[in-house]
Amino acid sequence: MAVATYTKGKWKTEVGAEELASGKFRGVVLLFHEGGSSPEQIQHRTTDEFDTTDGAVAEATVLAQHILDEL
Repeated sequence: MAVATYTKGKWKTEVGAEELASGKFRGVVLLFHEGGSSPEQIQHRTTDEFDTTDGAVAEATVLAQHILDEL
């Protein structure tokens, strides 16, 4: 489930967190290219693990903004 959405032109990111088997959390960023005949979707994950979803989402937000800045 996306906690936040960021856009740049035809690119959109959705930010969230996933719970790992260890009980910790990792940030997740879904990158979408809107337009064209078939939407493209690429999933990115943060490298660090966090004790809370808030930490994972904060790190995923930074990653999403970095990805969009590079486009």
